[in-house]
Amino acid sequence: MSRKLKISRTRYQLQQLRKLLTQIFRSKRGAFGIVILIIAAIIALGAPVIAPYDPVNDKDLAGHFCAPEWYPIIFGGDYSKNVELISDPLIDTPKILQYWQGSPSGSVQVLWVNFTGYNKDLEGELYDKPGCILLNLTDPSDKNLTAVFTLSFNYNYSAPPKRFRLSLYYLSKAVEQSPVNVTVKLYQPNGKSLVILDSRMLSARIDKTSKQWTLLSVDSQAERSWVETYLGSNVQTPARFMFPTKGQYKIQVEIDFTPNAHLQPGRVMFLIDNFRIKLYGSVFGLLGTDQEGRDVFSQLIWGSRLSLLVGVLCAVLSVVLGLLFGLLAGYIGGITDEVIMRVTDVLLTIPGLPLLIVLMAVLGASLYNLIILIGFLGWMGFARTVRSMVLSLKERPFVEAARASGGGTGYILVKHIIPNVMTLVYVSLATSVPSAILSEAALSFLGLYDPSVMTWGRMLHDVETSPVGARMWWWAVPPGLGIALVSLAFILIGYALDEILNPKLRERR
Repeated sequence: MSRKLKISRTRYQLQQLRKLLTQIFRSKRGAFGIVILIIAAIIALGAPVIAPYDPVNDKDLAGHFCAPEWYPIIFGGDYSKNVELISDPLIDTPKILQYWQGSPSGSVQVLWVNFTGYNKDLEGELYDKPGCILLNLTDPSDKNLTAVFTLSFNYNYSAPPKRFRLSLYYLSKAVEQSPVNVTVKLYQPNGKSLVILDSRMLSARIDKTSKQWTLLSVDSQAERSWVETYLGSNVQTPARFMFPTKGQYKIQVEIDFTPNAHLQPGRVMFLIDNFRIKLYGSVFGLLGTDQEGRDVFSQLIWGSRLSLLVGVLCAVLSVVLGLLFGLLAGYIGGITDEVIMRVTDVLLTIPGLPLLIVLMAVLGASLYNLIILIGFLGWMGFARTVRSMVLSLKERPFVEAARASGGGTGYILVKHIIPNVMTLVYVSLATSVPSAILSEAALSFLGLYDPSVMTWGRMLHDVETSPVGARMWWWAVPPGLGIALVSLAFILIGYALDEILNPKLRERR
Protein backbone atom coordinates (compact mmCIF):
# COMPACT_ATOMS: atom_id res chain seq x y z
CA MET A 1 0.00 0.00 0.00
CA SER A 2 2.81 2.38 0.90
CA ARG A 3 4.49 1.78 -2.48
CA LYS A 4 1.25 2.56 -4.32
CA LEU A 5 0.89 5.78 -2.36
CA LYS A 6 4.44 6.81 -3.30
CA ILE A 7 3.77 6.07 -6.97
CA SER A 8 0.52 8.04 -6.82
CA ARG A 9 2.26 10.95 -5.12
CA THR A 10 5.00 10.95 -7.77
CA ARG A 11 2.44 10.93 -10.56
CA TYR A 12 0.57 13.77 -8.91
CA GLN A 13 3.79 15.82 -8.59
CA LEU A 14 4.63 15.23 -12.26
CA GLN A 15 1.13 16.25 -13.27
CA GLN A 16 1.45 19.44 -11.21
CA LEU A 17 4.82 20.21 -12.78
CA ARG A 18 3.42 19.67 -16.28
CA LYS A 19 0.47 21.88 -15.42
CA LEU A 20 2.82 24.58 -14.15
CA LEU A 21 4.94 24.48 -17.31
CA THR A 22 1.80 24.67 -19.44
CA GLN A 23 0.65 27.73 -17.55
CA ILE A 24 4.08 29.35 -17.96
CA PHE A 25 3.95 28.80 -21.73
CA ARG A 26 0.46 30.28 -21.87
CA SER A 27 1.83 33.43 -20.29
CA LYS A 28 3.41 35.76 -22.85
CA ARG A 29 6.15 36.75 -20.44
CA GLY A 30 6.90 33.18 -19.43
CA ALA A 31 6.87 31.86 -23.01
CA PHE A 32 9.28 34.55 -24.16
CA GLY A 33 11.59 33.87 -21.22
CA ILE A 34 11.49 30.10 -21.76
CA VAL A 35 12.35 30.50 -25.46
CA ILE A 36 15.37 32.71 -24.65
CA LEU A 37 16.48 30.29 -21.94
CA ILE A 38 16.17 27.25 -24.22
CA ILE A 39 18.28 28.96 -26.90
CA ALA A 40 20.90 29.94 -24.30
CA ALA A 41 20.94 26.38 -22.89
CA ILE A 42 21.39 24.85 -26.37
CA ILE A 43 24.29 27.23 -27.07
CA ALA A 44 25.85 26.47 -23.68
CA LEU A 45 25.54 22.70 -23.99
CA GLY A 46 26.73 22.74 -27.61
CA ALA A 47 29.74 24.96 -26.93
CA PRO A 48 32.33 22.22 -27.69
CA VAL A 49 30.72 21.74 -31.12
CA ILE A 50 29.73 25.32 -31.94
CA ALA A 51 32.91 27.06 -30.78
CA PRO A 52 35.92 26.06 -32.92
CA TYR A 53 38.66 27.17 -30.50
CA ASP A 54 39.58 27.16 -26.84
CA PRO A 55 38.55 30.62 -25.58
CA VAL A 56 41.53 31.00 -23.23
CA ASN A 57 44.43 28.92 -24.50
CA ASP A 58 44.17 29.21 -28.31
CA LYS A 59 46.13 32.39 -28.86
CA ASP A 60 47.59 34.03 -31.98
CA LEU A 61 44.92 32.58 -34.25
CA ALA A 62 45.20 35.78 -36.29
CA GLY A 63 46.43 39.30 -35.69
CA HIS A 64 45.51 41.04 -32.48
CA PHE A 65 42.30 43.13 -32.44
CA CYS A 66 41.07 41.74 -35.76
CA ALA A 67 37.70 42.69 -37.21
CA PRO A 68 35.13 40.01 -38.19
CA GLU A 69 35.36 38.64 -41.72
CA TRP A 70 31.98 40.19 -42.60
CA TYR A 71 33.05 43.70 -41.57
CA PRO A 72 34.86 44.74 -44.79
CA ILE A 73 32.08 43.17 -46.88
CA ILE A 74 29.46 45.42 -45.26
CA PHE A 75 31.45 48.55 -44.37
CA GLY A 76 34.29 48.32 -46.90
CA GLY A 77 37.98 48.93 -46.31
CA ASP A 78 41.27 47.12 -46.84
CA TYR A 79 41.81 43.79 -45.15
CA SER A 80 43.95 40.66 -45.12
CA LYS A 81 43.33 37.07 -44.05
CA ASN A 82 45.54 34.41 -42.51
CA VAL A 83 47.96 32.74 -44.91
CA GLU A 84 49.76 29.52 -43.89
CA LEU A 85 52.60 29.27 -46.37
CA ILE A 86 53.70 25.73 -45.48
CA SER A 87 50.87 23.23 -45.89
CA ASP A 88 52.59 20.53 -43.79
CA PRO A 89 54.34 22.39 -40.96
CA LEU A 90 54.71 19.22 -38.87
CA ILE A 91 56.63 17.61 -41.76
CA ASP A 92 54.64 14.38 -41.65
CA THR A 93 55.41 13.71 -45.34
CA PRO A 94 58.40 14.34 -47.68
CA LYS A 95 56.43 16.99 -49.66
CA ILE A 96 58.38 19.81 -48.04
CA LEU A 97 61.56 18.59 -49.77
CA GLN A 98 60.45 20.43 -52.92
CA TYR A 99 61.40 23.70 -51.20
CA TRP A 100 64.80 22.50 -49.96
CA GLN A 101 68.09 22.28 -51.84
CA GLY A 102 71.41 20.98 -50.55
CA SER A 103 74.85 22.21 -51.60
CA PRO A 104 75.60 21.82 -55.36
CA SER A 105 78.48 19.45 -54.64
CA GLY A 106 76.36 17.26 -52.41
CA SER A 107 78.40 18.07 -49.31
CA VAL A 108 75.15 18.86 -47.49
CA GLN A 109 72.35 16.38 -48.03
CA VAL A 110 68.74 17.31 -47.32
CA LEU A 111 66.68 14.27 -46.34
CA TRP A 112 63.26 13.53 -44.93
CA VAL A 113 63.52 10.97 -42.15
CA ASN A 114 60.85 9.06 -40.25
CA PHE A 115 62.05 10.36 -36.95
CA THR A 116 60.79 13.11 -34.72
CA GLY A 117 60.23 13.80 -31.10
CA TYR A 118 59.54 16.88 -29.09
CA ASN A 119 61.93 17.20 -26.14
CA LYS A 120 63.64 13.98 -27.18
CA ASP A 121 67.32 13.42 -27.77
CA LEU A 122 68.69 12.52 -31.19
CA GLU A 123 68.08 8.83 -30.58
CA GLY A 124 64.48 9.36 -29.48
CA GLU A 125 61.72 6.87 -30.05
CA LEU A 126 59.72 6.50 -33.27
CA TYR A 127 56.11 7.67 -33.52
CA ASP A 128 53.05 6.72 -35.56
CA LYS A 129 53.39 9.89 -37.64
CA PRO A 130 57.05 10.80 -37.49
CA GLY A 131 58.86 13.09 -39.86
CA CYS A 132 61.46 15.85 -39.93
CA ILE A 133 64.15 17.34 -42.17
CA LEU A 134 67.71 16.11 -41.72
CA LEU A 135 70.69 18.15 -42.94
CA ASN A 136 73.59 15.72 -43.12
CA LEU A 137 77.17 16.97 -43.56
CA THR A 138 78.78 14.45 -45.93
CA ASP A 139 81.93 16.41 -46.86
CA PRO A 140 82.98 18.78 -44.04
CA SER A 141 86.02 20.00 -46.02
CA ASP A 142 83.92 21.59 -48.78
CA LYS A 143 83.91 25.41 -48.76
CA ASN A 144 80.21 25.56 -49.75
CA LEU A 145 78.31 23.90 -46.92
CA THR A 146 74.90 25.50 -47.41
CA ALA A 147 71.36 24.16 -47.49
CA VAL A 148 68.69 26.55 -48.76
CA PHE A 149 64.92 26.65 -48.27
CA THR A 150 63.16 28.77 -50.92
CA LEU A 151 59.44 29.52 -51.04
CA SER A 152 57.75 31.86 -53.54
CA PHE A 153 54.15 32.96 -53.05
CA ASN A 154 51.62 35.55 -54.19
CA TYR A 155 50.27 38.02 -51.66
CA ASN A 156 46.85 39.10 -52.95
CA TYR A 157 45.30 41.19 -50.16
CA SER A 158 44.80 44.96 -50.22
CA ALA A 159 46.12 45.42 -46.68
CA PRO A 160 49.40 44.12 -45.25
CA PRO A 161 49.30 41.31 -42.73
CA LYS A 162 49.12 42.32 -39.10
CA ARG A 163 52.02 40.03 -38.30
CA PHE A 164 54.64 37.86 -39.98
CA ARG A 165 56.13 34.88 -38.19
CA LEU A 166 58.63 32.22 -39.26
CA SER A 167 59.45 29.55 -36.70
CA LEU A 168 61.19 26.19 -36.63
CA TYR A 169 62.50 23.79 -34.03
CA TYR A 170 65.97 22.38 -34.46
CA LEU A 171 68.04 19.60 -32.95
CA SER A 172 71.80 19.62 -33.56
CA LYS A 173 74.59 17.08 -33.15
CA ALA A 174 78.38 17.72 -33.16
CA VAL A 175 77.98 21.33 -34.36
CA GLU A 176 80.72 22.36 -31.93
CA GLN A 177 83.17 21.34 -34.66
CA SER A 178 81.13 22.94 -37.46
CA PRO A 179 79.01 25.84 -36.13
CA VAL A 180 75.82 26.72 -38.00
CA ASN A 181 74.69 30.17 -39.15
CA VAL A 182 71.03 30.77 -40.04
CA THR A 183 70.02 33.58 -42.41
CA VAL A 184 66.45 34.47 -43.40
CA LYS A 185 65.77 36.81 -46.33
CA LEU A 186 62.56 38.26 -47.75
CA TYR A 187 62.46 39.30 -51.42
CA GLN A 188 59.78 41.86 -52.33
CA PRO A 189 58.05 42.29 -55.73
CA ASN A 190 60.25 45.30 -56.56
CA GLY A 191 63.36 43.12 -56.25
CA LYS A 192 64.40 44.55 -52.90
CA SER A 193 65.64 42.02 -50.37
CA LEU A 194 65.41 42.29 -46.61
CA VAL A 195 67.56 40.31 -44.22
CA ILE A 196 65.19 39.59 -41.35
CA LEU A 197 67.44 37.21 -39.42
CA ASP A 198 71.18 36.60 -39.40
CA SER A 199 72.62 34.69 -36.48
CA ARG A 200 76.05 36.19 -37.18
CA MET A 201 74.69 39.69 -36.56
CA LEU A 202 73.39 38.51 -33.21
CA SER A 203 76.58 36.59 -32.36
CA ALA A 204 74.29 33.62 -31.86
CA ARG A 205 75.75 30.85 -33.99
CA ILE A 206 74.44 27.37 -33.24
CA ASP A 207 77.55 25.71 -31.83
CA LYS A 208 76.31 23.27 -29.22
CA THR A 209 74.83 19.80 -29.36
CA SER A 210 71.22 20.08 -28.23
CA LYS A 211 69.44 17.56 -26.05
CA GLN A 212 66.04 19.12 -26.64
CA TRP A 213 64.27 20.71 -29.57
CA THR A 214 65.00 24.46 -29.58
CA LEU A 215 62.87 27.22 -31.07
CA LEU A 216 64.28 29.58 -33.70
CA SER A 217 61.89 32.29 -34.88
CA VAL A 218 61.44 35.55 -36.74
CA ASP A 219 58.47 37.58 -35.57
CA SER A 220 57.45 41.06 -36.72
CA GLN A 221 55.66 41.44 -33.39
CA ALA A 222 58.87 40.80 -31.46
CA GLU A 223 60.74 43.29 -29.33
CA ARG A 224 61.83 46.64 -30.71
CA SER A 225 65.50 45.62 -30.82
CA TRP A 226 64.80 43.08 -33.58
CA VAL A 227 63.05 45.73 -35.71
CA GLU A 228 65.89 48.22 -35.30
CA THR A 229 68.55 45.59 -36.03
CA TYR A 230 67.07 44.26 -39.25
CA LEU A 231 64.49 46.76 -40.56
CA GLY A 232 65.77 50.09 -39.26
CA SER A 233 65.01 52.44 -36.39
CA ASN A 234 62.41 54.42 -38.40
CA VAL A 235 60.14 51.45 -39.09
CA GLN A 236 57.03 51.68 -36.90
CA THR A 237 54.86 49.02 -38.57
CA PRO A 238 57.15 46.08 -39.47
CA ALA A 239 54.51 43.97 -41.25
CA ARG A 240 53.54 46.88 -43.52
CA PHE A 241 57.21 47.58 -44.23
CA MET A 242 57.82 43.94 -45.16
CA PHE A 243 54.65 43.53 -47.27
CA PRO A 244 53.93 46.98 -48.75
CA THR A 245 51.96 45.84 -51.82
CA LYS A 246 50.39 42.91 -53.55
CA GLY A 247 52.68 40.78 -55.66
CA GLN A 248 55.17 37.94 -55.80
CA TYR A 249 57.28 37.46 -52.67
CA LYS A 250 60.01 35.00 -51.86
CA ILE A 251 61.34 33.74 -48.54
CA GLN A 252 64.77 32.17 -48.35
CA VAL A 253 66.27 30.38 -45.36
CA GLU A 254 69.99 29.57 -45.56
CA ILE A 255 71.64 27.06 -43.22
CA ASP A 256 75.44 27.53 -43.43
CA PHE A 257 77.89 25.10 -41.84
CA THR A 258 81.48 26.08 -41.06
CA PRO A 259 84.02 24.01 -43.10
CA ASN A 260 86.27 21.65 -41.12
CA ALA A 261 88.75 19.47 -43.00
CA HIS A 262 89.46 17.37 -39.91
CA LEU A 263 85.85 16.43 -39.29
CA GLN A 264 84.57 12.95 -40.02
CA PRO A 265 81.81 12.89 -42.72
CA GLY A 266 78.27 12.21 -41.51
CA ARG A 267 78.98 13.19 -37.93
CA VAL A 268 77.40 16.66 -37.99
CA MET A 269 73.61 16.53 -38.20
CA PHE A 270 70.99 19.26 -38.07
CA LEU A 271 67.31 18.31 -37.77
CA ILE A 272 64.36 20.65 -38.39
CA ASP A 273 60.76 20.09 -37.33
CA ASN A 274 57.56 22.11 -36.78
CA PHE A 275 58.49 24.53 -39.57
CA ARG A 276 55.85 27.28 -39.90
CA ILE A 277 55.61 30.45 -41.95
CA LYS A 278 52.40 32.36 -41.27
CA LEU A 279 50.98 35.72 -42.26
CA TYR A 280 48.42 36.83 -39.66
CA GLY A 281 45.38 38.55 -41.16
CA SER A 282 43.45 41.63 -40.06
CA VAL A 283 40.03 39.90 -40.22
CA PHE A 284 39.10 36.60 -38.59
CA GLY A 285 36.01 34.56 -37.76
CA LEU A 286 32.53 35.80 -36.93
CA LEU A 287 33.53 38.31 -34.22
CA GLY A 288 37.24 38.94 -34.76
CA THR A 289 39.97 38.47 -32.17
CA ASP A 290 40.97 40.05 -28.85
CA GLN A 291 44.22 41.51 -27.55
CA GLU A 292 45.96 38.12 -27.65
CA GLY A 293 44.61 36.91 -30.98
CA ARG A 294 41.94 34.67 -29.42
CA ASP A 295 38.63 34.02 -31.16
CA VAL A 296 35.93 36.31 -29.71
CA PHE A 297 33.09 34.13 -31.05
CA SER A 298 34.44 31.12 -29.13
CA GLN A 299 34.70 33.28 -26.02
CA LEU A 300 31.06 34.33 -26.41
CA ILE A 301 29.84 30.74 -26.80
CA TRP A 302 31.87 29.35 -23.91
CA GLY A 303 31.00 32.41 -21.83
CA SER A 304 27.31 31.48 -22.09
CA ARG A 305 28.05 28.12 -20.47
CA LEU A 306 30.05 29.63 -17.60
CA SER A 307 27.66 32.51 -16.99
CA LEU A 308 24.64 30.19 -16.87
CA LEU A 309 26.51 27.76 -14.63
CA VAL A 310 27.50 30.51 -12.21
CA GLY A 311 24.01 32.00 -12.19
CA VAL A 312 22.14 28.73 -11.61
CA LEU A 313 24.54 27.32 -8.98
CA CYS A 314 24.68 30.59 -7.06
CA ALA A 315 20.89 30.87 -7.14
CA VAL A 316 20.42 27.27 -5.95
CA LEU A 317 22.94 27.74 -3.13
CA SER A 318 21.42 31.02 -1.93
CA VAL A 319 17.84 29.67 -2.11
CA VAL A 320 18.74 26.46 -0.24
CA LEU A 321 20.48 28.44 2.50
CA GLY A 322 17.63 30.95 2.71
CA LEU A 323 15.06 28.15 2.87
CA LEU A 324 17.01 26.32 5.60
CA PHE A 325 17.57 29.35 7.83
CA GLY A 326 14.07 30.69 7.22
CA LEU A 327 12.48 27.36 8.21
CA LEU A 328 14.60 27.07 11.36
CA ALA A 329 14.00 30.64 12.44
CA GLY A 330 10.28 30.63 11.73
CA TYR A 331 9.32 27.20 13.07
CA ILE A 332 11.68 26.72 16.02
CA GLY A 333 11.60 30.37 17.15
CA GLY A 334 13.13 31.48 20.44
CA ILE A 335 16.88 31.94 20.68
CA THR A 336 17.36 30.20 17.29
CA ASP A 337 15.13 32.76 15.60
CA GLU A 338 16.86 35.62 17.39
CA VAL A 339 20.40 34.52 16.45
CA ILE A 340 19.57 33.81 12.78
CA MET A 341 17.70 37.08 12.32
CA ARG A 342 20.42 39.18 13.94
CA VAL A 343 23.05 37.57 11.72
CA THR A 344 20.76 38.23 8.75
CA ASP A 345 20.39 41.88 9.75
CA VAL A 346 24.16 42.32 10.02
CA LEU A 347 24.78 40.78 6.60
CA LEU A 348 22.01 42.86 5.04
CA THR A 349 23.65 46.08 6.25
CA ILE A 350 27.02 45.25 4.63
CA PRO A 351 27.32 46.42 0.99
CA GLY A 352 27.42 43.26 -1.12
CA LEU A 353 29.79 44.19 -3.95
CA PRO A 354 32.58 45.71 -1.79
CA LEU A 355 32.43 42.66 0.48
CA LEU A 356 32.66 40.34 -2.53
CA ILE A 357 35.65 42.28 -3.86
CA VAL A 358 37.50 42.02 -0.53
CA LEU A 359 36.73 38.31 -0.09
CA MET A 360 37.69 37.44 -3.67
CA ALA A 361 40.97 39.32 -3.29
CA VAL A 362 41.73 37.43 -0.06
CA LEU A 363 40.55 33.94 -1.05
CA GLY A 364 41.73 34.06 -4.67
CA ALA A 365 39.94 34.60 -7.95
CA SER A 366 38.67 31.14 -8.81
CA LEU A 367 35.33 30.07 -10.25
CA TYR A 368 34.46 27.93 -7.22
CA ASN A 369 35.25 30.72 -4.76
CA LEU A 370 33.08 33.05 -6.83
CA ILE A 371 30.09 30.66 -6.79
CA ILE A 372 30.39 29.98 -3.07
CA LEU A 373 30.73 33.64 -2.10
CA ILE A 374 27.84 34.88 -4.25
CA GLY A 375 25.66 32.02 -2.98
CA PHE A 376 26.54 32.58 0.68
CA LEU A 377 25.93 36.32 0.46
CA GLY A 378 22.58 36.12 -1.32
CA TRP A 379 20.31 34.17 1.04
CA MET A 380 19.33 36.80 3.62
CA GLY A 381 16.32 38.37 1.92
CA PHE A 382 14.82 35.02 0.98
CA ALA A 383 15.34 33.72 4.54
CA ARG A 384 13.27 36.61 5.93
CA THR A 385 10.50 35.92 3.41
CA VAL A 386 10.42 32.21 4.26
CA ARG A 387 10.43 32.97 8.00
CA SER A 388 7.41 35.25 7.75
CA MET A 389 5.48 32.62 5.78
CA VAL A 390 6.46 29.82 8.19
CA LEU A 391 5.28 31.91 11.17
CA SER A 392 1.85 31.96 9.54
CA LEU A 393 1.83 28.33 8.40
CA LYS A 394 2.77 26.80 11.75
CA GLU A 395 -0.41 28.19 13.31
CA ARG A 396 -2.65 26.68 10.64
CA PRO A 397 -5.07 23.89 11.67
CA PHE A 398 -3.44 21.20 9.51
CA VAL A 399 -0.11 21.78 11.25
CA GLU A 400 -1.77 21.70 14.66
CA ALA A 401 -3.46 18.43 13.66
CA ALA A 402 -0.15 16.91 12.54
CA ARG A 403 1.46 17.99 15.82
CA ALA A 404 -1.43 16.52 17.84
CA SER A 405 -1.08 13.24 15.92
CA GLY A 406 2.50 12.92 17.16
CA GLY A 407 4.33 14.33 14.17
CA GLY A 408 7.82 15.55 14.98
CA THR A 409 9.50 18.76 13.86
CA GLY A 410 11.26 17.13 10.90
CA TYR A 411 8.09 15.40 9.73
CA ILE A 412 6.01 18.57 9.89
CA LEU A 413 8.65 20.63 8.12
CA VAL A 414 9.13 18.13 5.29
CA LYS A 415 5.50 17.05 4.81
CA HIS A 416 3.55 20.23 5.55
CA ILE A 417 5.68 23.38 5.73
CA ILE A 418 8.10 22.95 2.81
CA PRO A 419 5.43 21.98 0.22
CA ASN A 420 3.58 25.20 1.07
CA VAL A 421 6.65 27.44 0.65
CA MET A 422 7.80 25.82 -2.60
CA THR A 423 5.96 28.51 -4.56
CA LEU A 424 8.36 31.03 -3.03
CA VAL A 425 11.29 28.76 -3.89
CA TYR A 426 10.36 28.61 -7.57
CA VAL A 427 9.97 32.35 -7.87
CA SER A 428 13.12 33.09 -5.87
CA LEU A 429 15.19 30.68 -7.98
CA ALA A 430 14.08 32.39 -11.16
CA THR A 431 14.74 35.89 -9.87
CA SER A 432 18.05 35.10 -8.13
CA VAL A 433 19.84 33.90 -11.27
CA PRO A 434 20.06 37.38 -12.91
CA SER A 435 21.57 38.96 -9.79
CA ALA A 436 24.17 36.17 -9.59
CA ILE A 437 25.08 36.60 -13.27
CA LEU A 438 25.39 40.36 -12.80
CA SER A 439 27.52 39.91 -9.67
CA GLU A 440 29.90 37.61 -11.55
CA ALA A 441 30.04 40.06 -14.46
CA ALA A 442 30.76 42.95 -12.11
CA LEU A 443 33.59 41.11 -10.35
CA SER A 444 35.10 39.93 -13.65
CA PHE A 445 34.78 43.45 -15.08
CA LEU A 446 36.85 44.67 -12.12
CA GLY A 447 39.52 42.05 -12.86
CA LEU A 448 38.57 39.46 -10.19
CA TYR A 449 38.03 36.57 -12.61
CA ASP A 450 39.33 33.03 -12.83
CA PRO A 451 42.17 33.19 -15.39
CA SER A 452 41.51 29.60 -16.51
CA VAL A 453 37.96 30.23 -17.79
CA MET A 454 36.19 32.75 -19.99
CA THR A 455 32.94 34.44 -18.97
CA TRP A 456 30.95 37.33 -20.39
CA GLY A 457 32.15 39.52 -17.53
CA ARG A 458 35.78 38.77 -18.36
CA MET A 459 35.12 39.63 -22.00
CA LEU A 460 33.81 43.04 -20.92
CA HIS A 461 36.88 43.49 -18.72
CA ASP A 462 39.15 42.80 -21.69
CA VAL A 463 37.20 45.29 -23.79
CA GLU A 464 37.48 47.95 -21.10
CA THR A 465 41.21 47.47 -20.51
CA SER A 466 42.27 47.22 -24.17
CA PRO A 467 43.37 50.42 -25.95
CA VAL A 468 40.97 49.94 -28.88
CA GLY A 469 38.17 47.94 -27.23
CA ALA A 470 35.73 50.87 -27.15
CA ARG A 471 35.90 51.15 -30.96
CA MET A 472 35.41 47.40 -31.50
CA TRP A 473 31.63 47.29 -30.92
CA TRP A 474 31.42 43.73 -32.29
CA TRP A 475 33.54 42.70 -29.29
CA ALA A 476 31.77 44.76 -26.61
CA VAL A 477 28.10 44.40 -27.58
CA PRO A 478 27.63 40.57 -27.74
CA PRO A 479 28.61 39.75 -24.11
CA GLY A 480 26.58 42.68 -22.78
CA LEU A 481 23.62 41.63 -24.89
CA GLY A 482 24.00 38.03 -23.69
CA ILE A 483 23.95 39.10 -20.02
CA ALA A 484 20.90 41.29 -20.65
CA LEU A 485 18.93 38.61 -22.53
CA VAL A 486 19.62 35.77 -20.09
CA SER A 487 18.80 38.01 -17.12
CA LEU A 488 15.62 39.15 -18.85
CA ALA A 489 14.62 35.53 -19.51
CA PHE A 490 14.84 34.55 -15.83
CA ILE A 491 13.07 37.74 -14.72
CA LEU A 492 10.20 37.09 -17.14
CA ILE A 493 9.91 33.50 -15.92
CA GLY A 494 9.89 34.76 -12.33
CA TYR A 495 7.09 37.22 -13.10
CA ALA A 496 5.12 34.47 -14.82
CA LEU A 497 5.56 32.12 -11.85
CA ASP A 498 4.51 34.85 -9.46
CA GLU A 499 1.34 35.49 -11.45
CA ILE A 500 0.54 31.76 -11.55
CA LEU A 501 1.37 30.83 -7.95
CA ASN A 502 0.34 34.02 -6.14
CA PRO A 503 -3.48 34.14 -5.81
CA LYS A 504 -3.43 37.91 -5.39
CA LEU A 505 -1.74 38.39 -8.77
CA ARG A 506 -3.43 35.55 -10.66
CA GLU A 507 -5.38 36.81 -13.59
CA ARG A 508 -9.02 35.71 -13.93
CA ARG A 509 -9.62 33.70 -17.02
